[in-house]
Amino acid sequence: MQRSSTPREQGSILVMAVIFTFVIAMLVAGTVSTAVNEAKNTTTSIDQADAMSLAEGVTEAAQKEMLETVANFNSPSMSGIIAISGTDYNYGVTQIGGSITRTDIDGVNLVIQPYLLTSEVAVGDTSSTISRVVELTMTPIFQYMIFFNDDLEILPGPNMTLGGRVHANADIYVGCGATLNVESDYFRCTGNILREKKSNGQQTGGTVNIKEFGETTMVDMTPSMDSTNTNWATMAMTEWGGTVQDGSHGVTEVEAPQIGSIKAYDSGGAPGYYHDHAGLVIRDGQAFDEDGDPITLPAGVISEVSMYDAREDGYVTLTEIDVAALGTSGYYPTNGLLYAYRSDATVGDPHGIRLTNGSELPASLTVVTENPLYVQGDYNTVNKKGAAVMADAVNLLSNSWNDTKSAGNLPAASNTWYNLAMVTGNVPTPDGGGAYSGGFENLPRFHENWSGRTASIRGSFIKIFESEYAMTPITYGGDHYTAPTRDWLYDPDLNDLANMPPFTPNAVYFRRVTWDDNVPMPFSTEGMGEVEEIQ
Repeated sequence: MQRSSTPREQGSILVMAVIFTFVIAMLVAGTVSTAVNEAKNTTTSIDQADAMSLAEGVTEAAQKEMLETVANFNSPSMSGIIAISGTDYNYGVTQIGGSITRTDIDGVNLVIQPYLLTSEVAVGDTSSTISRVVELTMTPIFQYMIFFNDDLEILPGPNMTLGGRVHANADIYVGCGATLNVESDYFRCTGNILREKKSNGQQTGGTVNIKEFGETTMVDMTPSMDSTNTNWATMAMTEWGGTVQDGSHGVTEVEAPQIGSIKAYDSGGAPGYYHDHAGLVIRDGQAFDEDGDPITLPAGVISEVSMYDAREDGYVTLTEIDVAALGTSGYYPTNGLLYAYRSDATVGDPHGIRLTNGSELPASLTVVTENPLYVQGDYNTVNKKGAAVMADAVNLLSNSWNDTKSAGNLPAASNTWYNLAMVTGNVPTPDGGGAYSGGFENLPRFHENWSGRTASIRGSFIKIFESEYAMTPITYGGDHYTAPTRDWLYDPDLNDLANMPPFTPNAVYFRRVTWDDNVPMPFSTEGMGEVEEIQ
């Protein structure tokens, strides 16, 4: 017979059940608390990472804004707002001391200004502060032999020699039908260096010799020695000692002025930078002084002519400026800046400006136009001065040019020499392949039969925008042109700031010196600008 539990036993069981329930409840509560804390810590960590990432993004965007501002002739703002995904974030800029002037191994002059950039971003209950010391470096853009703001294609048929800095803010495609010698310690881009054609991806032949850094030794860049090589980053440093670098080596973008700087007027109707600062303006054949008042130039200084441009498949109307006559007119621009343009220029009718009789300049001269520009005959060859042209397209006509060219015929050129730096546009090879841009070797445009003749250029070749008027792609042969022997070299006189053309724009880039995350500000930055020498 089963015995029934007594009241005391039942009470003990109840107490034990209560205790057991309490223990279970405490364990559950502890587990929940731990889970909540872990979730909270996870959320905090995620918020902290997001804040750090956003602060980095704000600082990078602030650097980009500063580069564009300084490159386009303005002073950087000491504070600003960056919008990311619809949210505004603040940043601050502090100038550290004065500017520093240095000369690098190539003899290029650098003006360096250290800055402290800070940004603080809050996400959830956390925040992250980025404090970065950078050196904003400015160098006259004509101290590069070749500077392209996008892909640079160097694919000449005959032998060619390059001296001076070569830089592209994208990829470099390089090859040669014969031998290309790069006699420089600086052959760099932010993207990839490729021994192939952009237009079709085919490997290029010929020999590409590039100088070893700081040495006279030339090393052949064979088709297998480019950015597609799995050992490229190390190989490039081993073979060329630092001359040849691309994005894999940390080459950063160099900012240059935008095309708006050569426009007659900006989108808001205000005069463009060069138009606004010109000592002499010629608009539709009428001259104006630096105050915008009309002036009358002597007869023969300005005329209107027509010439056949086979690349544009038609006649173009040009305002012709006799540089020698301008020099004796009493109206030669005292500040060395001449701005000229035609208001009737369109894509369908790319009318422009032509310079003649410019073998001897009365003084240093920079000529700027938003239209296509034609330079006829020897230019700046007698008592050479600092000279530059900036235009939608730069066309070079030989000493033999006489406006007799017409559809279906190709007049013969004669040897001609040009001492000038140029800023110009082109018609780029489309991304993914297509019609060839003509490459660096066709950046200045030709219109004659140059076979067996030499076009000698001493200067600098800067391509920082696409042509907006002269937009017809290049065509070789027929009544278009045949190529000259290209005697083109960097002008070492441009290494001396005293020889710079008037109103030379600056190429601007940042070099990061150091940075600290989540450091209370301010902190001492004394000497930061001298951390290491510019490479």
